[in-house]
Parts: sequence; C-alpha cells; structure tokens
Amino acid sequence: MKSNRQATRLFFQALILVFFGLAAAEPAFATPPEDIQLKYNLATQTLSVTISHDTMLKGSHHVKVVKIQKNGAIVSINTYGSQPTGKTFTYEYKMPAIEEDTFVVTATCNMYGSKTSSMLTVMP
Repeated sequence: MKSNRQATRLFFQALILVFFGLAAAEPAFATPPEDIQLKYNLATQTLSVTISHDTMLKGSHHVKVVKIQKNGAIVSINTYGSQPTGKTFTYEYKMPAIEEDTFVVTATCNMYGSKTSSMLTVMP
C-alpha cells in the first residue's frame, strides 16, 4: 500500500516538473520579429511595413499586432490572427503624411517579444 502511494506521489511530482518545464520552454520556440523595414510613398500616401519573423510553430506563432505612430501619436493599431506565408512579408497602410513626418512602427509577436523601427519621410 505504501509503495503505491510513493509511486503515485512520484508520478505527480514528475508530471508537475514536466508541466513547468514545458511552460518555461515556450519562449524557446517563440521568437520576436527580427527586422522591420519601412518605406513611405508620398505620391500614393502608402506606408509599406516589411517584417521578418521566422516561426517554427506555423499557425500558432505569428505577428499579432502592428502599431503605427506618426509624430508621436498612435494612428493605427492592426491586429492579426495569423501571418502571411514565409519569413518576410509586407503590410501596406494608406495614411496621409507630409515631408518630415516621423513614423514609428512596432510589430509584436503573439508569444514573445517585439521589434520597433522608425523613419523620417522625405521627398524622393
């Protein structure tokens, strides 16, 4: 009887250790966006945001939020449930800007981390 209790206790202790080990390992599979490239087309008033974000967990690990600030004010928050196929992808946003406006864009992973990039709009 005592042997069964000890075996059950050991089993639950091992189960708890495995659970906490897996919970701590999740960020190892999740990576923040690696790079953000910004381009603005004054003629079309379009901001192109090219994001590099590699994921081994297709479907469950993706860029969830792209936040855009212009001259320090939040002008757009875009939420996504998945990301396009491939490591590098581009989102385009129509938004007015003039020369010397500053854009700051932050891409946030749904599991771990974020990356921020900024640019000053200039005449071509």
